[in-house]
Amino acid sequence: MMNGIHVNSTAPFFARQPHSEYTIERFSLYCTVISALEWRKKNGAVYMVTDRIAGDYYRKNGIDKVWDSILELIPEDIEGIDPEMFWAAGKLIALRDIPQNAALVDEDLIVWKTLSLSETSVTCAHREYISPDIYPDPKLFGVQGFPILDRLDTQALPCNTAFLYIPDDSFRLFYTNQSIAFMKAASANKCGDRLCRMVFAEQRLLGMLCALTGTEIDTLMDMNKLFIAQDDYTHLWGAKQAMRDNDDQRAAFIERCRKRIKSDFPEYSDITDAIDECTKN
Repeated sequence: MMNGIHVNSTAPFFARQPHSEYTIERFSLYCTVISALEWRKKNGAVYMVTDRIAGDYYRKNGIDKVWDSILELIPEDIEGIDPEMFWAAGKLIALRDIPQNAALVDEDLIVWKTLSLSETSVTCAHREYISPDIYPDPKLFGVQGFPILDRLDTQALPCNTAFLYIPDDSFRLFYTNQSIAFMKAASANKCGDRLCRMVFAEQRLLGMLCALTGTEIDTLMDMNKLFIAQDDYTHLWGAKQAMRDNDDQRAAFIERCRKRIKSDFPEYSDITDAIDECTKN
């Protein structure tokens, strides 16, 4: 059995909506709850690593029981990293600071099977192609104070980190410390890019550092078969924006989630009311 962690930092939410009350989209929270319950059913304990604001939100609304524990390890200012440019910075801080190694599972990823992972290789969701509009030459970022960049192989394929398991603690710390160093250096020159710098810090840098250190990489999914129907994993991914744009699609997904919780986890059936009361849309 293997521990899993979800991660939620509220810093990006308040960067976009500084005077709002914290809330989570209903469809997103339903997916998170099923992700947690399925992980506990098939793979082991699961923890929410978050900050004080989100921790209070889950506890106040009775959502906290789907995790084995909530760990408030993420500072609300995410260590001074720009939360608009680096909206997933909390994941890297959480991965660095977890008290023992665990699999990082995105809140919008549901693992429907029991996993058996290598204890010598990094395991990620899948590799990605180097598309220049998403993964441009990192030297174009103009980031100062990140000298390791000159030693990295820019041909190493990025690793999608919707799922990430790093069994080697020393490499886990090496990767997270380098990623956080890059984000802090890049935050000194604020820009409107909300994609390329983040996926470099989180995904491309991981592939590069594995290549640098000779660390092998395994994947859960084949990047050439991502859009072929399968039963092992559900990743909302681009469907999130589609649900924001389409009321009927969103409502249908939420209803499927309600039915799934009540049929597969009847002891948690009351949580559907809690989710509906505390979320929007």
